[in-house]
Amino acid sequence: MNKPLTGGISAFLILVVLSTAFFDIKSAIAEEAVQLKNVADELNAELEAKKSRAQEVQGLINSYKDRIKAQEAQKLTLENQIVLLDNRIREKELREEEVKTQIEILTLELQALDRQIVRQEGKISTQKALVGDLVRRIRQADDVNTLHVFLSRPSLSSYFQNVEELTKLEGDLTQTLERVVQEKTTLQNDKVLRESKRITLTEQKKTLLDEQLILEMEKNSKKSLLAETESKQSEFSRVVSELRQQDQATSNEIYRIEKELKDKLDAIDLALASGETLLSWPVPLKKITATFHDPTYPFRNIFEHPGIDLRAGVGTPIRAAGGGYVAWTKTGRSYGNYIMVVHAGNIATLYAHLSKFNASPGTYVERGDIIGYSGGMPGTPGAGLSTGPHLHFEVRQDGIPVDPQGFLPIAIETDL
Repeated sequence: MNKPLTGGISAFLILVVLSTAFFDIKSAIAEEAVQLKNVADELNAELEAKKSRAQEVQGLINSYKDRIKAQEAQKLTLENQIVLLDNRIREKELREEEVKTQIEILTLELQALDRQIVRQEGKISTQKALVGDLVRRIRQADDVNTLHVFLSRPSLSSYFQNVEELTKLEGDLTQTLERVVQEKTTLQNDKVLRESKRITLTEQKKTLLDEQLILEMEKNSKKSLLAETESKQSEFSRVVSELRQQDQATSNEIYRIEKELKDKLDAIDLALASGETLLSWPVPLKKITATFHDPTYPFRNIFEHPGIDLRAGVGTPIRAAGGGYVAWTKTGRSYGNYIMVVHAGNIATLYAHLSKFNASPGTYVERGDIIGYSGGMPGTPGAGLSTGPHLHFEVRQDGIPVDPQGFLPIAIETDL
């Protein structure tokens, strides 16, 4: 007669332990949720502050764009050009700050997501453990002989109360399983979002490097202009006049040289003349920092950018883009040290801001021959009106500047 009583007590104790364990686990989860919410609130407050600054910076950028546009419409003087460059520098500084702020925002969002993911993984782990415990204990309760339990209870109401408690636990088990599924779905979605933000963060860091490079170019532009004009309006006027005369003189001289070398040129590089072969990149391509007629070129209100600028450290070997005759090696206000090579098919290539020449006028060079070395550091000999170390590369057809990228292989830029 003791066995039924023992079975009844065991069933009762199981229900009590189950209820207590379930309550403790739910309390722990609730306490953890409160702590994580406090951390999340702090991150959100910092995020809002960063986003507010980002909007403020964007407004300042738009303001400087308006100033730049108005300044470009002013009379071309040294003072106005310096003010214009100062405004462009400030705009680029703000762009750099904007990108940095966006990086900080993305970093904070990633931190918040990481915390959310950790919390979700913890909840899933806890809920899985709870499910396992509930299943095990319910099975233990089911193993107890129902008749023994019924006979051991002092009354029918007491027995049915235990049955109701067991049914409630089974209901809790179902709800817990549903929450596990929901948390897992949310976790998977947040992980996808996290990876997306990480990719965006990587792209923003690359953008920041580009913005820093552009800012440095803008500062160098101002330095070059002041060096070339000696900060005098009279020198500035002379520089502008020389630059505008130089383009027409270059076109005329190319035409004259092409006529003189016509027979020699017709006998070489026939594939280039027929348009079947592209020119070669004069330096290993790392980055095109300014395009043909680039709208962001610092001196575009003085003259259009007639070629492309290729990132190249001082001393980088410059190679002939095709076989041809060296028309000249000169030093000018804008180009600094520059070399012109005339090819078949009324094509000529120009290489500017060189630190050193490695070819002589009137000599023939093969495609890929080293004809000079890059320079362009403002203030150094042969830099000219430069925005920093790089190669300025032009292609001229019948003496007229054309977009070099139409004659070159498809650009594959690297960050090396």
